[in-house]
Amino acid sequence: MSIYVQNLIIWAWLSWITVAQQLAERWEKVLLIEQRNHIGWNCYDYYDENGILVHKYWPHIFHTDFDDIREYVNRFTSFTNYQHTVLWCLDNHLVPIPFNLDSLYWVFPQEYAKHLENVLLQYFEYNSKVTIWQLREKAKAENNEDLQFISDYIFEKVFKNYTMKQRWISAEEINPNVMNRVPILISRDNRYFPKNKYQWMPVGWYTKMFENMLDNPNIKVLLNTKYDDIKDNIEYEKLYYTWSIDDFFDYKFWRLEYRKTLYKLEEFDMQSYQKNTVINYPNDFEYTRITEYKKFYPMSPTYNVEKTVICKEIPWKWDIDAYPIEDEKNIELLNKYQSITPDNVIFLWRLGNYKYFDMDKAIKNVLDWVNNQ
Repeated sequence: MSIYVQNLIIWAWLSWITVAQQLAERWEKVLLIEQRNHIGWNCYDYYDENGILVHKYWPHIFHTDFDDIREYVNRFTSFTNYQHTVLWCLDNHLVPIPFNLDSLYWVFPQEYAKHLENVLLQYFEYNSKVTIWQLREKAKAENNEDLQFISDYIFEKVFKNYTMKQRWISAEEINPNVMNRVPILISRDNRYFPKNKYQWMPVGWYTKMFENMLDNPNIKVLLNTKYDDIKDNIEYEKLYYTWSIDDFFDYKFWRLEYRKTLYKLEEFDMQSYQKNTVINYPNDFEYTRITEYKKFYPMSPTYNVEKTVICKEIPWKWDIDAYPIEDEKNIELLNKYQSITPDNVIFLWRLGNYKYFDMDKAIKNVLDWVNNQ
């Protein structure tokens, strides 16, 4: 005997938690199923036995320019003012990324760094940002050896190996928008998101925010439940599908490509493990970055305890996870699947849209969709 539900949501990631909250607020009934034993998917966090707030899978920092997103998330939690910085290990130097004018002085001798700074300011306005492709095109067009040198250095040391290491695809093959997410900054602002109006970490934790979003009698959540185990016994008015679009259609046209990241948590008997919250390793070692979680909350009572937890992220060649490979052949395949999608099945979020989304864009994606219904 089949069970009928008005809205069936597959997996409790941020996009679908937002969908559930919005539908329930409009007095619609929602059944949300999650195959893991917790909500939040890869954004799940928890306090360990030492009182350290750990992001189980990888670090998440909330940043946005959207006032409506700021107002929305503040309904469910409050935030600290956190300004994210990232250091990259380049030639045994720890360098601020996005690469900026300060980065020159961390890598090159002072006199030469000053010269390169003057070269960049000759062609680009101070406090502007350019993509790596714009920098390379400008160097070629101007036929300037110094500009060509710094363009080649940043491409080789920051983008080329990291792209291949993380996604197993060359920088020239991947969708340019992927690499454009990390610009070159013609400034001395060492923040990772310098142009965003708001940067936060939740005062409590993300999981608590998700619980608050789902706190509605119109929402029912089933954990440890796989869609494949119930799909033959459930009927729905609308289905909101989080997992990959090719999986939904049983790979009718073939598989879309993704890259997985393995997450290795390690605990150490020390107050501090590394110099910065996040350090990336684009060219050396098997991991791409190491995050030390307690550094997200320097005012926490546990910050000075002689324990710390880090997360190493290790790329894996094939699996469904965080990183769609947005090249030409995969986008063509995506279009085929989208062309046969039933009207009552909605794909949002990263896997359904086959597009990388930051947290604020994931919420924006949902709110814009809901408001257009």
